[in-house]
This record gives sequence, C-alpha cells and structure tokens, in this order.
Amino acid sequence: MSVQPAAPHLATVTTTLRHTVRLVHASTGARLRGLDAHLEPAPVGWSLRVLPDVLVVSARADAPEPAAPPTVVVTLTDGALADVLVVPPVVGRPPRTLVIDLDAPDVEHVVHPVPMTLTVVLTTPSTGAPRTGAAVTARATSGPDPRPSIALPEVGTGTYRSAPVEWTAAFTPLDLLVGGQPLRTLAVDVSTSSTTVHLVDTT
Repeated sequence: MSVQPAAPHLATVTTTLRHTVRLVHASTGARLRGLDAHLEPAPVGWSLRVLPDVLVVSARADAPEPAAPPTVVVTLTDGALADVLVVPPVVGRPPRTLVIDLDAPDVEHVVHPVPMTLTVVLTTPSTGAPRTGAAVTARATSGPDPRPSIALPEVGTGTYRSAPVEWTAAFTPLDLLVGGQPLRTLAVDVSTSSTTVHLVDTT
C-alpha cells in the first residue's frame, strides 16, 4: 500500500481596510485624479493602493499596531491640474506634494483652487456693438441671503473682468447679473486661471 504525501498547508493572511483617502476640489467637489502616493513611515504589514480617485490603506490582521498612524505623502502627477490648485511647497518634498494625516477611517482632503478671473465681453442685441457702462456682477447660486457676489468692473470697451478670486462652491455655478437683472447662469472653467465668455446683453 502506498502512502500519499500530505498536501502542503497554505498559510492565509487576512487584511483589513484601515483608511480611504480622497482629494476633493473645493469648488466643484470633484475627486482629484492623477495621484502618486506612499505611506510614511510604512508600518510593517501595512500597504497602500492608488486607485484613479481614491487611496486605499490596508493592514494585515497580524501586523503590530504602530505607535502613531503613518501619513500619506501624495504627489499630483498632472502638472496642468496642479498649476490651478493651491499646493504649498513642502520642504524636502518634490513639487506638487501634499502630506495628509490619517486621522480618521475616511479622510477627505480639500484642495483649493488658485485665484481665477472671470471676463465677460458684452454686446448689444441689435447692432452687436460693445455694451458699455453696465454694472456686471457674478452672484452665487447658494449661500446666505443676500447671496455673495463679486463685481466685474469694466476694464475695456464692453469688457468686464473680476479681480482674481477663489470661486468657491457657492459660485459653482454662478448667476451673471447686468444692472441687477439675471442674464445667464455660468460656470468658471477651473482648469484654467482665466475664463472668458462672450454674451449678448438681453436684460
């Protein structure tokens, strides 16, 4: 009678989800993509996965608990996106790098846009001539009453431009007023530092 060797015992490892990290655009609420990240320090048995718009931190069930939670060091790999976001330089880190504390199971790190201008070029409906001397205002579509507003003074013949400001979520979208009357609902292009729109003044 022959005796078959016992099948080898396969060890199993259980991992648990410890944290999820999302970087969110302050104006649009959209999750940022184009991320490179690592844990620092990297505790024994911990790992980080970089998905398109979320970072997932897991740990082995048998891993010792670190004395303090690690941080996530995130670098924005999309340079064009980083150019229109406020990412203060961190000493000793590559440009466009953020250091995020893992202080909750679900971490949402809000990233603010750089100050941006909105330019509106107005023409008259009958002749197409520049509409000059108008009082042009961008008004938030949400927020307290009265709603926040930003003036667009005339900077050229029929051309109105705001100062560089952070267009908050309340202005996403915004109502454009001419002489206090709504003309159009607009959205600032957050992929560039200056948005220009051409409109016919029908107020």
